[in-house]
Amino acid sequence: TVHLDALLMEVIEEQQLIAEQKGISLSLHLVETPNSNQEFSITDLRLQSDTELDTIQLNEFSIHRNSESHLSISPTLTQNPKSQIPNLKLDEDAFQLQGDWNQLARLFTNIVSNALQYTAPSPHNSGEALVQIELRQLENSSKGLRFKQPLLQVQVRDNGIGISEAALPHIFDRFYRVDPARTHDTAAGSGLGLAIAKAIVDNHHGYIQLESLVNQGTTVIVTLPVYQP
Repeated sequence: TVHLDALLMEVIEEQQLIAEQKGISLSLHLVETPNSNQEFSITDLRLQSDTELDTIQLNEFSIHRNSESHLSISPTLTQNPKSQIPNLKLDEDAFQLQGDWNQLARLFTNIVSNALQYTAPSPHNSGEALVQIELRQLENSSKGLRFKQPLLQVQVRDNGIGISEAALPHIFDRFYRVDPARTHDTAAGSGLGLAIAKAIVDNHHGYIQLESLVNQGTTVIVTLPVYQP
């Protein structure tokens, strides 16, 4: 059994290199609970083939009841001390899921790195950059009935530049690059990030959605079925 909050901590640590290249300071804070210090290293974030994505090695993940774990990241331009420190928020009730550790690490790396890449202090957010990660369990929801079981929901929310309404229907399309407002020197890439994220979520029988407003920010919501032995 491994812990999803530990996985997310590793994801954020990997993003420090990107942040440093952009002149952004990441502040990390973790309050550990017993048995929450499993070690893991994300060693390969290169694009995988469709065959590799279709191969899943299931492990059981858990968040324990009354967890006191919190993960904070602060995307702050070094010359601007006003940025907010977001938290990883956990519901008190325990939940478990089965998944491929490597694929889920890739999934959250893609999502969190996007949030960091397109969020910085600006006039649109009053000079306060914010990225927030939240975990919670959904009970008795209409979406949950699709799986006949509770759901784990992970939300990654930022107050960055956002995505245009015209681009939203295409964001999970393979090779689609979002509108020029989100294209700059550090945005170079293949356009496969969100397409791969969706493939990973589909592999885990979940779903992913994205909500965004230009100059207000973006929220990516990943919902996965909770494991019930």
